[in-house]
Parts: sequence; C-alpha cells; structure tokens
Amino acid sequence: MFKVGISGDLLNNNNEPCFGIDPLNLLKNRNDIEISWMDKSITELDSTMTSKYDAILLNLPKANAECVSQSNCKLKIISRFGVGFDSVDIQAMKNKNIIVTNTPNAVRRPVAVAALTMIFAVAGKLLQKDVLVRDGNWNDRTNFMGKGLARKTLGVIGAGNIGAETIKLSKPFFNNILAYDPFKSQNQLSEIGAIKVDLVHLANNSDFIVILCNLDDNTRGMINSEFFSNMRNSAYIFNLSRGPVINERHLENAIESKIIAGAGLDVTEIEPLPTNSKLLKLDNMIITPHALCWTDECFNDIATEAINSILNFIDKKPISNQVNK
Repeated sequence: MFKVGISGDLLNNNNEPCFGIDPLNLLKNRNDIEISWMDKSITELDSTMTSKYDAILLNLPKANAECVSQSNCKLKIISRFGVGFDSVDIQAMKNKNIIVTNTPNAVRRPVAVAALTMIFAVAGKLLQKDVLVRDGNWNDRTNFMGKGLARKTLGVIGAGNIGAETIKLSKPFFNNILAYDPFKSQNQLSEIGAIKVDLVHLANNSDFIVILCNLDDNTRGMINSEFFSNMRNSAYIFNLSRGPVINERHLENAIESKIIAGAGLDVTEIEPLPTNSKLLKLDNMIITPHALCWTDECFNDIATEAINSILNFIDKKPISNQVNK
C-alpha cells in the first residue's frame, strides 16, 4: 500500500480540505493508496513522518536534510502545494533520490491577479476610502485622490511563469512595463510586452514595482536601502514572492522617511507576522497573510496539480513539475 501524508494545515476550521473534496477523491478512489492527515501543528517534518509515508503533499511545513537522514526513510516524493520550494532542502532530497515537485501552472494566473489587486487597491486608495465611510467622514474624500495608471510605468522583478502572466494582464492598464530578469532575453520579454532593464533602471523609472522572483542566495535581501534610494518618492513596491527578498528594516525606514510612497506585502520575513511588528504600525502599507491569491478555483487547481504529480509517480508516468532533477 502506497501511503500519502497530507499537511494538516490544509484543513479548515471544519476539518475539511480547504481545496475541496474533488482533488482528494483522486487519491481516495485508488485502492492502492492510503491517505492520512498530519497534525495541524507540525511546522517541520521529522524522521517519524518520512519513515511512515511514501509521499507527502506538503504545504507550509519545512523539509530539511535531517528529516530524511535516517536509514528507515521511505519517502519517495514531496509534492509541494504552491510554486515556492525554498522551505524544502532540495539538494538533500536529491541526494536521497526523493523527488520534489511544485505547482507552477495552478498559481500563475491567481498570483498575477493578486498582484494587480494590490496595485489597484493602493492606486485607488481603497482601504482609506473604506475607513472614511465607516468613520462618517464622507466629505473628506477630496483629500484622498488616487493615482491613475494609464500614464504610469510598471516594473516587474522576475519574469518567470507568474511574472510573465502579470505582464500580460497589466498591458491594458499601464503606459510602459519594465522587467528585470537575468534569465530572460530582451526578445523573450518583448514578446510578452516588457522592456528588459537592469535593477537600477527599473527602480529609477517605475511608479509601481512588483516582486515575483524566486528566493535564492542572489535575491535574498536584494531589495534594500540602496534599491529604495533609487526609487521615486511617489512610487510603491509590492512583494508577492518570498519575504526575505526584501530587507524589512530598510523597507520600514524607506516608508517612515518618505523615500517611497508605500508598499504592499503578501509575504514577510517571518510568517506569521508577529503582532508587534513595526510594519503593522506604518501608514501606506497593505499586508495580507500570504494568501491574497487564495480562492476556491486556485486551491482546487493547486491540489489537483500536486496530487497528479504523486499519481504520475505511482503510475510511472512523466512528472512535469519536478524541481530537483
């Protein structure tokens, strides 16, 4: 019997899968598969789990080298729920011949839409105007003029699957779109409607900046005080990639000192964000809990893609989303 463990943090308050029942039935309908839910409180896999399960459908818990170091490890595949995989020690899994997959196709459109949602909310001063009405200050609306986009420039950092989708969706709204991605050529970016630039040029010339790159040694802390100093003081920056790409102390200073106009974060260096975080006290900030793209359609598609990777492994079919080949 092939045993599959599922991250307990994918259960909602009613102890039902947050991604719906249909994707789960792909596993339940197989007589050769046994599924079980892991404890919701687990934040990191250990050797007990990797010696119990052949496959793990993994959401937030981390998977490090230690959890697969024991001789009784039977884990064969980790199917990561989402596009990021920095929470998994990729090299350690490769050394143990454990396949790691993610779900790039399912999140492409939802995260791109989430990026535009952030931009539209800030540009239209959505949150401030909601407060005006609730506080009975309707007539103060003339003091909260938003920013139009038609004459503005969007900067996109990272033009992979999600970045490219964001560029495509943004074309009708912006005058220009700049993109920084060392792995993409000018021709590749031109084909999707963006101009290839370096990071300094992007900072200097963008009114709205969206971060959609992977987290690695090159991008960790890449958005720092030097970057903010090159931004326009009327510009906004949004991070929907991974929290550590931005140096949050430098971001706090940039907003407090009015070096930039504001920011939106769906990801932070520490998650959950501590309730005493200085970010929560800053004006001109939107912070969401690494969940802005979460919709019923998004999670259904993510779960289906992730589960199909496990099924393809069992059935010896090609696995398209392996990240540690």
